[in-house]
Amino acid sequence: MRPNDPYISRANRHSFNKQQAVEQLTRSTTTWQDSNRNNKTEISYTFNYHLGREFNAQQKQEAQRSVESWGDVANLAFTEDGPRAEGRLTFRIHDNIAVADGAYPYRTYKGSVGGDTRYNEKFAVRHHITHEIGHALGLNHPGDYDGRPDDSKRIYGQDSKAHSVMSYFSAQSSGKHLPDLPKGPMMDDISAIQHKYGANYQTRRENNTYGFNSNSGRDEHSLRDYRDAAAFCVWDGAGNDTLDFSGYGNNQVINLNTGSFSDVGGYQGNVSIARGCLIENAIGGSGHDTLIGNDADNRLTGGGGADRLRGGRGADTFVYNHASDSTPEAPDEIMDFTSGVDKIDVSQALKNAGLTSLSFADNWSGKAGQARLTYDEKTGAGMVEIDLTGNGKPDLVIKTHGRVKPEDMVAPHNVNFVPPLIKRMDTSPARPGFVFNKASDSTFANARLFTDFTSGTDKLDLRGIGKEANTRLMLADAFTGRAGETIVSYNPQTYRYFVAIDLTGNRSPDFLVKSTQVIKPKDVLMN
Repeated sequence: MRPNDPYISRANRHSFNKQQAVEQLTRSTTTWQDSNRNNKTEISYTFNYHLGREFNAQQKQEAQRSVESWGDVANLAFTEDGPRAEGRLTFRIHDNIAVADGAYPYRTYKGSVGGDTRYNEKFAVRHHITHEIGHALGLNHPGDYDGRPDDSKRIYGQDSKAHSVMSYFSAQSSGKHLPDLPKGPMMDDISAIQHKYGANYQTRRENNTYGFNSNSGRDEHSLRDYRDAAAFCVWDGAGNDTLDFSGYGNNQVINLNTGSFSDVGGYQGNVSIARGCLIENAIGGSGHDTLIGNDADNRLTGGGGADRLRGGRGADTFVYNHASDSTPEAPDEIMDFTSGVDKIDVSQALKNAGLTSLSFADNWSGKAGQARLTYDEKTGAGMVEIDLTGNGKPDLVIKTHGRVKPEDMVAPHNVNFVPPLIKRMDTSPARPGFVFNKASDSTFANARLFTDFTSGTDKLDLRGIGKEANTRLMLADAFTGRAGETIVSYNPQTYRYFVAIDLTGNRSPDFLVKSTQVIKPKDVLMN
């Protein structure tokens, strides 16, 4: 497993942990106070300051984006020219400043009052503005230097722009390679500002994507084409979120672990995930990528190239959208597949090939949509092969470490519904573990698999599903288009018993559970 910060050993200095880095960045101890105790420090900022020239329109826009980047990560509420506030922040052009400077809260510094930031006309740009706002909020440089970098005062390895926008030292100082100066707070800055003001968990609570196809609303997290270079740290409050680097053709490493660094777009350690931030999904590009999951339920999409995918501890889904995602000549390798927990989703690959179902066989018969699953008990090596064209040979090939079974494959709705023997149902209570209250508890794409169900003793309680959907459940031999139809049956193709419910009348299961043991209609509680 790749360490979260694989390059820090190149810095030839002591490595600081989170607490040490935070202490270094907050050693001045100055901060604006939440005087009204509403768990948010309110700061007014202005461009109309009499002791200097005003920012132009472009500089104001950059400053507002920098302000937003700090407000995204901490409990800070910024208002332009706000009437009442607990802190203040000013922006102005000053001809006697070499680059820029910023005054800490409540302090006078070189003729400036607390919260004042001043810039040489040429240096009123995003990186410097974000840096000076950091000072105005109470952050220090990582080392005891000012005005110019002093290597003798660089005391720890993470004192670099890859870890902190407050640093004077390039990313190469910590073994990384950023394509540009960071526009927003980096990993140690986020930890430090959250230490002072608290973490903002209201930021981007919906499902967000960072990188290509970004909906984050922040330009520093957004990539338009392969010529755009990434240099950012992600903070996200909630939702099911994605790192998307599908537009790059370089060999990449995308790491979803909190506090980790990824190598994307041809650079090293140029994208990171803030400590305490959970990102669930990753999408690679057309190169030979390595995708590393975390303890959550991840969706990992390698894209083109021979990729190596490691899901981690969660119930992970490995996604294949095209035959070219994993070819016989350049197959992907799933490093830690666990049958019954993880899934391989080939739905889109089949759809793109014009197929509606997946069948399993030991030998090719020339039928498009056939899949062959092989496994070596001695080595633990497995393989998934799918003939998408009907030419009697595989087009999509995936190597696995771990056995893959038919029920681990996610494909279009191809469950073989066999009419059950319908009997009168009783209403004895179900034991914990077999009670479902909503269809999303076990969907077609992520169906629960029971291995310990005992027919005649256990009960599968689905009454909450019908109540939640305001739909009466009824036994059926097959889906005919009536909402609430429930099939209890056996699938000889996968050797599994199953219970499926169509809640919408579209002849497809909205709820599905599977079992290695017998489930009969009399074992199911519906109404």
